[in-house]
Amino acid sequence: MASVYKSISKKKQERLVADEISEDEDMDMNDLMDEEFSDSDDDDEEEEIEENAATNGANGQQSNKNEGFMPKTRVLMLTSRGVTHRHRYLLSDLSALLPHTHKENKLDTKKSGGYNMLLNSLAELHSCNVVFFLEARKRGQDLYLWLSRPPNGPTIKFSVTNLHTMGEMGTGFAGNCLKGGRGIVMFDKSFDEKGPEAVSQSGTEYRGLIREMLRKVFCVPKRGVRGMKPFIDRIIGVFGVDGKIWIRVYEIRESEAGSKNKDDQAEVKKATKGAKTGSTGPEVSLVEIGPRFVLTPIVILEGSFGGPVIYENKEYVSPNQVRRDIRLEKASRYAQRRDVQADHEVKKSSLGLGKEGRKRDALDTREVFA
Repeated sequence: MASVYKSISKKKQERLVADEISEDEDMDMNDLMDEEFSDSDDDDEEEEIEENAATNGANGQQSNKNEGFMPKTRVLMLTSRGVTHRHRYLLSDLSALLPHTHKENKLDTKKSGGYNMLLNSLAELHSCNVVFFLEARKRGQDLYLWLSRPPNGPTIKFSVTNLHTMGEMGTGFAGNCLKGGRGIVMFDKSFDEKGPEAVSQSGTEYRGLIREMLRKVFCVPKRGVRGMKPFIDRIIGVFGVDGKIWIRVYEIRESEAGSKNKDDQAEVKKATKGAKTGSTGPEVSLVEIGPRFVLTPIVILEGSFGGPVIYENKEYVSPNQVRRDIRLEKASRYAQRRDVQADHEVKKSSLGLGKEGRKRDALDTREVFA
């Protein structure tokens, strides 16, 4: 038995040696094949480089075409302490209207001292590149909006007036807009730098900057938004009139062609009598659902909540100045009335018609109750 085991082990060793020799021979042949076809491989590599360059050029053209698309943006929305219920409802309406927003709790600006660094750190913590901050002053009488692009800026300060929420407009259940849908943002010609001549003049470049900042807030990106629905059922209108920015929100409502009254149908028939009659689709109309508010630009800063002033609205009058003027006008009217009364008393006393110049009668109160 021992001899049998020895013979078997010798045969295994011989087989292992033969396999090693065959592997060495194969490796040598492969090396020879690599040396023979090295030139052809270089040619293949050059062709691959050319193909990659062509594909990169095509990708570059596609990237140039996609320059107009909206990049991924995330808006941080929060308010300061001292806001009223109307201001809170405005923020909740906007956060429900825009799916790419993140709503944060109130910020205590008095205890923190300066809220510029705190807002920048909050934006960095929540991965937001736009800050929408509502600041209330004078116990909620004045409301200011800060739009910023952290961490480098710029920052625009607005005064918010003529505020109406969706609940105040009475259209809370009238609209049929889906939560998470995208809206069409429409700017009028006053924001277009290539539009009217007044905008192309020097000193009106700030309108383009305001347009881009509002576009970052109200334009919802196509991708990268959680909870966004692939529907477009609203229009957000941004209009520049009298140096102010008027923002309105409308719902795109579709109705059947035969749902209108007879008078409306007759008018439509008269208007389309000469036109070619084809397949009539649904009738589209716009219904304002809110919220609505007016923004007045005050100042534009170069940095994020700080830095040098690059634009200042000289025509803006603060609400404090307006209230002060009203108080001074009331005080002036009261002083004028008192002056007239004093002159009248002096004139009466000079003519002897005053109380001091009169002779006391027996029925005078000073005599009776003396």
